[in-house]
Amino acid sequence: MQLSCPGKLLVTGGSGFLGSAVANLACMAGWKVRIFDRSRHGQADGVEMFLAEISDQKVLRTACEGVSAVVHAAGLAHVFGQAAADSARFNAANETGTAKVVEAALECGVQHVLLVSSVSVYGSYRSDRCDETVDCHPQGPYAVSKWRGEIAASERMGAGKGSLTILRFATIYGEGDRGNVAKLIGALDQGRFIWPGSGLNQKSLIHKEDAANACLLALESRPVSNETFNVSAPPATLREIVRAICVALDRPLPRLGIPPAVLTAALAIARRIGDPGEIGERLRKLTHNDVYDGSKFERHFNFCPTISLTEGMRREVDFLRASSKPSISS
Repeated sequence: MQLSCPGKLLVTGGSGFLGSAVANLACMAGWKVRIFDRSRHGQADGVEMFLAEISDQKVLRTACEGVSAVVHAAGLAHVFGQAAADSARFNAANETGTAKVVEAALECGVQHVLLVSSVSVYGSYRSDRCDETVDCHPQGPYAVSKWRGEIAASERMGAGKGSLTILRFATIYGEGDRGNVAKLIGALDQGRFIWPGSGLNQKSLIHKEDAANACLLALESRPVSNETFNVSAPPATLREIVRAICVALDRPLPRLGIPPAVLTAALAIARRIGDPGEIGERLRKLTHNDVYDGSKFERHFNFCPTISLTEGMRREVDFLRASSKPSISS
């Protein structure tokens, strides 16, 4: 596939988990990188920095001037507890924020906008695995806001002269992760993990280095206007994921498990009493298949993930230990 010469790239959320990886990789690939973020940490050396809230349209326009592409990785995620139900907060960041970025990009003549989205927009699905033809039925404030962000971007780019690529990523993990994989690592390290079911259900994950590489491949190839892709590594069973983490932690596999009948009853009770502490939702996520088909992206961009599950988990555990996280022993 014909690749274009790198130009000037703006990465929103470029100091964040995925955004910083995209910015670093883009610098190494020869892009002139700008970062737009609310804080200054974790960014690559030698980049232009724009510090502002995503709602600041004036600074956004200035950041977009003269760039040929935008990776919109800024957004709100990894919010737990009562704050996870704050729809207004998610919508402001993930829907309204996306609309403002796209509007600024169009006003400045940006040729290509790449939107970082999530497979959470699909919600529950009935097939063995989920590809881009499956209808979206997002559940929960985060997923709904990401879906609305996609719609906002598509409506605005469809009326403009630029190209839009939407990448729906499976769960991204790796160094700096603050989501469910990091929580699972902490639970295993502290001996608090109990097997929910057989552990043979499958999950789609992708290491942040592979996710960043996917963004660069989509940027440097000829853009396909208003196209959506799932991006994932091959699925792994929960047992394989737990085993990879235990190897990295140098701990034995957990032995305790919840019998299927007890698990079914616990989920039913959680639904009936309103699921205090999101226990039922956590159990559901651990016991269900979450498999997302990324073959369309692999074919179109000749993409192949390079970070194995074992290597990726080792990197995340090493990072947590180096960061002196209290839940990760050395």
